[in-house]
Amino acid sequence: MRIETCYFCSGPIYPGHGIAFVRNDGKMFRFCRSKCHRAFKAKKNPRKIRWTKAYRKTHGKELVTDPVYDFEQIKDSAIKYNRNVWVDTIQAMEKLDKIRTERENKFFDMRMRKAKKTQKEIIKKDLIRHEMLISDPKIREKVDKLRDERDEKKKLKEEKMKISKLNLGEKMDEFFNDEVKNETKVKKVLSKKKREKLKLKEKIAEKRKRLKK
Repeated sequence: MRIETCYFCSGPIYPGHGIAFVRNDGKMFRFCRSKCHRAFKAKKNPRKIRWTKAYRKTHGKELVTDPVYDFEQIKDSAIKYNRNVWVDTIQAMEKLDKIRTERENKFFDMRMRKAKKTQKEIIKKDLIRHEMLISDPKIREKVDKLRDERDEKKKLKEEKMKISKLNLGEKMDEFFNDEVKNETKVKKVLSKKKREKLKLKEKIAEKRKRLKK
C-alpha cells in the first residue's frame, strides 16, 4: 500500500485515513485531516501558513536541495515482480532513512547556531537591566564587566559611523569634482565639433559660389 502525502500540509496519509476531494476536471486532492481540507476550500496559500511544510521549505527551515529526496519521486511505470529487487529496495530504504536523518540533524544544528547566539545576547541584556535584583557580589562583578564590554562596543560602532560619514563626504566631493571635469571635457569636445561644422558649411558655400560662376 502506498503512503500518500497531504496536498496542503504535505504530511503522510496512511491507508484508510484522510479525505479525498475530486474536482470537476478529474484532479484528485488528498488531505490528512479536516483542518487542511477547510484551509484548501478557503483558498489559503500553504506557503504563508506556518504549520505547513511548504512554509518551512520556502523560509529555509528544512532541507530542500539534497540528492536523497530524488529517490522519493513517484514512478507510475509498471515493473515485474522480482524478489531480489524487492530485497534490495527495502535495504536501500533503510540506508536512505539513516542518511536523511543525519543530514537533517546537521542542517538543524547549523540553523540553530544563530538562535543560540541571540538567546545569549537576550540573557545578557536581562542581567544588565535587572542588576539590582542580584544579591551575589561575584555575579554582579561579571555583570559589570558585561556592561563595560557593551559600552565599548557601542563607542566603537559610533566611531566607525563617524569615519564612514567623513569618508562618504570625501567620496561625494570627489564625485562632484569628477562630474565638473567631465562637463568641461564635454563642452570642449562640443565646441570643437561646432567649429568643424562651421568650417564645413563655409567650404560648401564657397564651392556653390564657384559652381554658379
